[in-house]
Amino acid sequence: MDFNTAINQILVLFIIMFIGTIAKKSRIIDEGIQNSISVLLMQIALPSLILSSTNIARTAEVLPNLISILTITSIAYILTILMCMLTVKGLRFDQKTSAVFISLIVFGNVGFMGYPVVRAFFAETGVFYATASNLVFTAFLWTYGILLFNKQEKIDLKKLLNVGSISTLIAILMFAFRISLPYSLQTAFDLIGKMTTPLSMLLIGALIAEIDTSKLVSDKRIYLVAAIRLIIIPLATAYILRFMGFNTMVISICTLMAAMPSGATNAIFAAQFDTEPLFASVGVFITTLLSILTLPFTVYMLTNFIL
Repeated sequence: MDFNTAINQILVLFIIMFIGTIAKKSRIIDEGIQNSISVLLMQIALPSLILSSTNIARTAEVLPNLISILTITSIAYILTILMCMLTVKGLRFDQKTSAVFISLIVFGNVGFMGYPVVRAFFAETGVFYATASNLVFTAFLWTYGILLFNKQEKIDLKKLLNVGSISTLIAILMFAFRISLPYSLQTAFDLIGKMTTPLSMLLIGALIAEIDTSKLVSDKRIYLVAAIRLIIIPLATAYILRFMGFNTMVISICTLMAAMPSGATNAIFAAQFDTEPLFASVGVFITTLLSILTLPFTVYMLTNFIL
């Protein structure tokens, strides 16, 4: 991963995000269009991107890398949750604050932002590996994530079977059984999947435009969340995996996915369960905004000192 190339790729993503912010501020993107983009991404573009990623060279290291990423991501979620639980206990946060604090750190934007970032660096191969991370994310979000906000809420296992997780499982099975899509279907999925990057960045930019900036600087909890989410976790991930001897691809994918800002799902859950929704919304905004600086920093550390 060349550092200069990586920075240019990141700049492209954030320029599109900035255009999304301007479009929302100038009302080119309104609430209706924003919701439509979100549905289009979740139901069509992202699943198409995942399925088109199966068109990669089936080299000997792909399956071991996929298994490694699945295992590492699962362990990382468990360790991150335990670390967050100890942190909120030490800081003596109340139940609602603890729920949002933990959620913002545990659940990153591995979908709308994660896929475009790894695709920018590693093309379809990166997207295919990122499906493993998103599969683990979905499992934890709809089990632990729900219980975190409302312990009385029943876990709906049907939520685990959504368009994203189903397309991910199909992609993994296609790879495992060496099934290739027909040319016309592969091309169609590839073209639709390419919409994911610009649409995702425009949507994130539009979401950022909604936050009241006057409320951003007063909450010190946000900056602790940002430090842990954007710097400590990705760098710890990179150094530990390097020490354990994993290859460059596994380290890069796991580190990049760990470096994503807090996902918008955190704000949605906080609003749904009336659990400090402002804290959650500002947390999503601040971590996304700061990722403009921290993501290039993580890539710099990765390319110059770790890999």
